[in-house]
Amino acid sequence: MKRLLLVFLILGYGNLAAQKQLRKTILNDRTTSVIINSENCYQISLETIKGTELRVEAAIEGEYSKDLVIKLEEQGTSILVSAGFQPGFLFPNDKLSAHKVISISLHIHIPEFKQVKVYGTNTNVQAKGNYSDLSITLDDGECRITNVGENVDVVTQKGNIWLNAISGIVQANSAYGQVFPSPIPTGDNRYVLNTKEGNIYLSNTK
Repeated sequence: MKRLLLVFLILGYGNLAAQKQLRKTILNDRTTSVIINSENCYQISLETIKGTELRVEAAIEGEYSKDLVIKLEEQGTSILVSAGFQPGFLFPNDKLSAHKVISISLHIHIPEFKQVKVYGTNTNVQAKGNYSDLSITLDDGECRITNVGENVDVVTQKGNIWLNAISGIVQANSAYGQVFPSPIPTGDNRYVLNTKEGNIYLSNTK
């Protein structure tokens, strides 16, 4: 059964106000993975840190920012992260509602060597650091991987993929786009990159 660990209520001040708030939660000894639902976010930035804390920083902008919540939930040995509106929130039925866009970006600090899964649609994802496994699945969103270990799998429909790596074993495939290769020395890290219509750009971090 899901147990709600913490709900972060992000309060806005006036129309189109932007707020940044830092929140922390300590991972318990049973936590092995972090699952991030990026559906309502335009950008996710991931990086790993030493220690046992999962830290989430949210930047939001828009008319309904006061109704936004960032959720962290525990489900078994996983922590689930998502962003959305408070339960019961309904957009006002007026012609201006379509223009009152909410913009959400999350910067998430994750303890090293956890299993991390990110899924979404139009979200742009940036990642760096050390993970036991990092899996990212997107539709139109783009993905940038910079010096990430140990195992990385990225799948997009139309979004481009960028990989900067010191070394590793790389498998890159684009069904209808292009792969722009660059010599990356063989190493222990593994990168599997797949896109249907996007391009893949590979580069070696000197």
